[in-house]
Amino acid sequence: MEVIVLTETPQQAAKVIQQRLALYFKPRTQHRYRLDIVNNIYGASYNFFLNIQAPYQRERSLPLHRLRVYQLVYLETVVHLLRQTTQLTFNFVDFATQRWPQKQTLTKRGD
Repeated sequence: MEVIVLTETPQQAAKVIQQRLALYFKPRTQHRYRLDIVNNIYGASYNFFLNIQAPYQRERSLPLHRLRVYQLVYLETVVHLLRQTTQLTFNFVDFATQRWPQKQTLTKRGD
């Protein structure tokens, strides 16, 4: 019996994240918006969250997507595609001293 593993392309992953951003992102004055990308080392995945903070309120974190392809080259492509369509701040969590495979810059810097 053959096992078929379905994985999404970076373009498909970026499109899903963009669609969910459009659903949740409502620009308001004095609100802070940030896109968090979390390195889940225990679950071997990358998780995307939209963080929203209104004045004098707690920060809200909305889950957007989970990348099950646990490769930095794949993540780098998805992030590059997202940067072309959004101007939100990208925050990389739990990436330590990892470097982007193509650019060889630290992932923590978000370049």
